[in-house]
Amino acid sequence: MNKVVYILSFIYYLNVCVANNWATYPKVPKTASINGFADPIYALLPECAKECVKFSTGNTPCPYWDTGCFCVMPQWSGLVGQCVAEKCAGSDVVVATSLATSLCYRVGANTWMMPASISTELSVAAGDAKEIATTDSADSPSTDSPSSDSSEIASSS
Repeated sequence: MNKVVYILSFIYYLNVCVANNWATYPKVPKTASINGFADPIYALLPECAKECVKFSTGNTPCPYWDTGCFCVMPQWSGLVGQCVAEKCAGSDVVVATSLATSLCYRVGANTWMMPASISTELSVAAGDAKEIATTDSADSPSTDSPSSDSSEIASSS
């Protein structure tokens, strides 16, 4: 029994040590005027989407400044996505979702997680603009980031 406890303890502490390599995590400011998700992209968002990123973050365990945490909280991202789908259309939807996705990639979350039904609503709201954006991006040289807006986000934060 003691060996099992020792082995499990060793594995646990090994995992903690490996996971605590904080130098590999992106640095994010621990303050925000709106919230950690909205602040870096707010000035670049279409007007129709600006109110959408101001939703209360109280339905998450995230600190208000933690961008990456909001990226992976479907209960919050779903509200934002649904609002964008309802208030915006066409290229405004494409711009808002591209900014959000690029932001999430930049902070290491690698996804803007939301319920599938909300993703579908966003695709419908984007309509033909999504096809145009996809065609344009296929003609342009590829980048390591999911959107060319990433550099704008980085310079605005």
